[in-house]
Amino acid sequence: DERSHNLRREILRILLSVDADVIGGWIDAKKEIQKEAVGKEEHIQLRLEDFIIPESSLLTKKMAKRLRQRDHKSEGNGEHSQQTLSDILANDERFLSAFDDFVVEFILPHLKSRLIDCSVLAPSSNGAALETTFYYQRPPTLRLQPGPSTQKVSTHRDSDYGHQDGELNFWMPLTDPSLTQIDLWAESLPDRGDYHPLGARLGQIISFHGSSCRHYVPPNPTRFTRASLDFRVGVGGFFDPKWKMRGTKEDHHRRKVTL
Repeated sequence: DERSHNLRREILRILLSVDADVIGGWIDAKKEIQKEAVGKEEHIQLRLEDFIIPESSLLTKKMAKRLRQRDHKSEGNGEHSQQTLSDILANDERFLSAFDDFVVEFILPHLKSRLIDCSVLAPSSNGAALETTFYYQRPPTLRLQPGPSTQKVSTHRDSDYGHQDGELNFWMPLTDPSLTQIDLWAESLPDRGDYHPLGARLGQIISFHGSSCRHYVPPNPTRFTRASLDFRVGVGGFFDPKWKMRGTKEDHHRRKVTL
């Protein structure tokens, strides 16, 4: 319910404050929003779908090098731009507070209830739910995918990158899929190959087992930018916060919560 947990508004606020030459921005945004009104939902008329990302911020250094070999004068700042955006989210206390409230008040209680219903977690003898420890990724990852473009997120499973079976993926679109025509596609069971769109609409969040089920995001064919948040939640007893796959590095911080 965006009336209680409006992460889309928080992301809009953050993107209004970033360096447009590094991350991106809106055309004539300063003309449309009074400086003192930034951060007040009722005054913000801009849409995430209209966010424009500089070409240099879309290219990795390797991609830019290939283009220069074809006489294109392109700079690749993609890695720097992504790291800059990640750092901004990780240090924005207002956003982190809103995200914490969303996870602790909504995601974890719902996840715990589903685990009990599926007999993964057992209630205590008096019928009350036993305390369960969760480890959730903090901050979540913000994805920006402008179009039209041929760039995509290739088919993969997260265990290829060191993620464990004892965690679930959560994916939340921040832009209207009817405009961007973009969805996350996943198979229903590991190696089944029956890829299908998960179908989350604006204002919804969906979970799936991304460590074992292959998934991908197709290219954006529209002029609109797709934005989404994703994060993972590890479940105590099935997730080891100290484990790390050899050859990988831990790129996500976790917060431990027991309820």
